[in-house]
Amino acid sequence: MKLTEQNYWVNAQGNINLNLADNNPIKVWIENNFNFSKINNCIEIGCFPGRYLTIFGNQGIEVNGLDFIPEIEMLKTVFENNNYLAGHFINADFTNYNPKKKYDCVVSFGFIEHFKNWNVIFEKHIDYVNENGYIIIEVPNFRGFFQRLPRYLFDFENYKRHNIESMNIESWKKILIKHNFEIVNAEYFGGYELWNENNNKNRFFLTLKFIVEKALLKIKRLVYPNISDHRNFSSYMGIIAKKNV
Repeated sequence: MKLTEQNYWVNAQGNINLNLADNNPIKVWIENNFNFSKINNCIEIGCFPGRYLTIFGNQGIEVNGLDFIPEIEMLKTVFENNNYLAGHFINADFTNYNPKKKYDCVVSFGFIEHFKNWNVIFEKHIDYVNENGYIIIEVPNFRGFFQRLPRYLFDFENYKRHNIESMNIESWKKILIKHNFEIVNAEYFGGYELWNENNNKNRFFLTLKFIVEKALLKIKRLVYPNISDHRNFSSYMGIIAKKNV
């Protein structure tokens, strides 16, 4: 079962956008832990508006995508017009679509946590992976205390769109190992950063939010001095794994 609907993503994602900052934490994490020379093509599940595919396209890799936002069909032309090698861009609902081919690398970013049956969605990614191919999955870390509390208090509607139970690296490892994958990298990353979708401008709300977030930051510095990443506060979590034949 989905925790979000198509109209939410159409409104949230807006227009096609291939711009991704060089210091984007997800981009940096992948570039530091993945050997692009091992693959020729990749597909991103839930790829709209397209910016994360540039991580691979910039390496000369053929980019492909699947999304239920209808505008995805325009992405092929946009990528080609920006001198990327573009394959197929499929307008379909991932939950009931059967892949027509397999890919050297299957990726998704902030996708599996929007489903109650997140483990089924996670395993469905594997259906797209070639022999000796790779899988890369990332989600925001709302489960850690220092991330979870402020989101629960001040951004609850957005919090409810995320399945906290999906944010468990150890569970991911078990699924992948069961399917004969070798774990290449699995970690929390991105440091401590808070973002939210609540646009409440009430002065009391904003003041309380400021006080709570500042207090949490001070406590975090006391409890975890000189630690840049941890499951209790890091902004992101991800896994890279290789399929063994």
